[in-house]
Amino acid sequence: MVPKIVEKQKPNIIIRGETKTKKPATFREVYPIQEPYVYAAIVKDPETEKVHYEVIEPTLNENEKERLNEIKSLLMEELDVSLKDIETKEKAKNYLKSKTEEIIRRYHIKIPSEAIDKITYYILRDFLGYGKIDPLMKDHYIEDISADGVGIPIYVWHRIYESIPTNIVFNDEKELNSFIIRLAYLAGKNISIASPILDASLPDGSRVQLTYGSEITRRGSTFTIRRFRVDPLTISDLIAFNTLSSQMAAYLWYIIENRASVIVAGGVAAGKTTMLNCLSMFIKPEMKIVSVEDTQELNLPHENWVPSVVRLSFGQDTKRGAITLFDLLKAAVRQRPDYIIVGEVRGEEAYTLFQAMATGHLGMSTIHAESVKAVINRLESEPMNIPKPLIAMMDVVLVMTRTEIAERPARRAATTTEILDFDRKNGTIKMNEVFRWDAREDKFIFSGKSELLERQRKKLGITSEGLNFELKRRKTVLEWMVKKGIHRYTEVAKVIREYYANPRRVFQKARVGLK
Repeated sequence: MVPKIVEKQKPNIIIRGETKTKKPATFREVYPIQEPYVYAAIVKDPETEKVHYEVIEPTLNENEKERLNEIKSLLMEELDVSLKDIETKEKAKNYLKSKTEEIIRRYHIKIPSEAIDKITYYILRDFLGYGKIDPLMKDHYIEDISADGVGIPIYVWHRIYESIPTNIVFNDEKELNSFIIRLAYLAGKNISIASPILDASLPDGSRVQLTYGSEITRRGSTFTIRRFRVDPLTISDLIAFNTLSSQMAAYLWYIIENRASVIVAGGVAAGKTTMLNCLSMFIKPEMKIVSVEDTQELNLPHENWVPSVVRLSFGQDTKRGAITLFDLLKAAVRQRPDYIIVGEVRGEEAYTLFQAMATGHLGMSTIHAESVKAVINRLESEPMNIPKPLIAMMDVVLVMTRTEIAERPARRAATTTEILDFDRKNGTIKMNEVFRWDAREDKFIFSGKSELLERQRKKLGITSEGLNFELKRRKTVLEWMVKKGIHRYTEVAKVIREYYANPRRVFQKARVGLK
């Protein structure tokens, strides 16, 4: 039986229908990672209901495997330059290809013509890429990659399927240890039995945490890679996924344009950073932005943007050379930014951020908390210790939640709440919930009242009708982007930039496009 092929709404994903064979039926999603060599397959076992991630790479027979190992051994001996030192990846690729061809020719290695491309793929993968995890590093749906020891499947955090095991395993302790040393080398660091823990950044901006040997991690060496997204999700994606409504997005766009400070809260893997990145794209193009992060996850289209990340110390037993979030935030305030964006507040840097907001800077950040009340409690408590009058400096708290819709993981903006003022008489913070998510109906409900919009309306000197028209206009543009599939980071940034330059023209285009 030929499997039925249908297109799914997600970009570049093909769904294969259920196929009945001698084995139990499985449901597969297959999408390309590096055509025509590498594909990813999502496999669901109908008996256990477990989902697995399978890397599909070119198959080599025994003879081809022997030739590959022979060529790799000769390359290790004969490479006369460090591939890491070659100016660009493309030049390194061309150099490695020519060196491989030279070795095959000089040593008269017999390889069938149909196997040349396959062998070249594995050589490039192992010498220039990340070896057997290279396909995972190239899959834009994967956020985290972790190995927990010898003989244990590598797990990935998939954008759609969350935490799932793969078919990649380090079965040999020597192989895993060698791979850990290579990751450290690519990060420009060293790891050993004497210094078995390492935090570092890989050349592509991904953050890696390594442990070496079995003394501190009993099942063997481990690694966790937090990948840097080159093409992050956008507001169009979030509306399409029903993470928030187009009405909510229009509201957030308007208040951010008109200088509102926003905190995005939520639990683990609730989509806080994704939402923060999407909201940051609403900041006017000419505004100066300074971002401060532990690991770079934000990716903004703004030219006038200074992305800064912490620097770890030069040794395991010293703090020499370390640059913390607190250090970066103090430096950021002195750069006269319009917006200061902190990847996540959790320590003394939070006080500096709120002081900056009190002196006229605009702030955006994320925080681990699952309700607005929990946000305020965390900010008031150790180690942040922010007094309530300062907490009232933020304008909006948006709380994200992680849930399941139709047996699929989903993210939802549970509440969008305005922080209005600090009541000194009662010692409380006045709040107004503008939007809330109805879990039963899976839809977003507008309370009908926004104090922040009313304040901004009066400040700008426009009528209520004018404000409502502007919100509807932006809602139309957002819905048009979703309908037309304008979801890529650069495409969405272009539309927002054009809207700021000529809102009427973009609105007319969107209105016609929705008909």
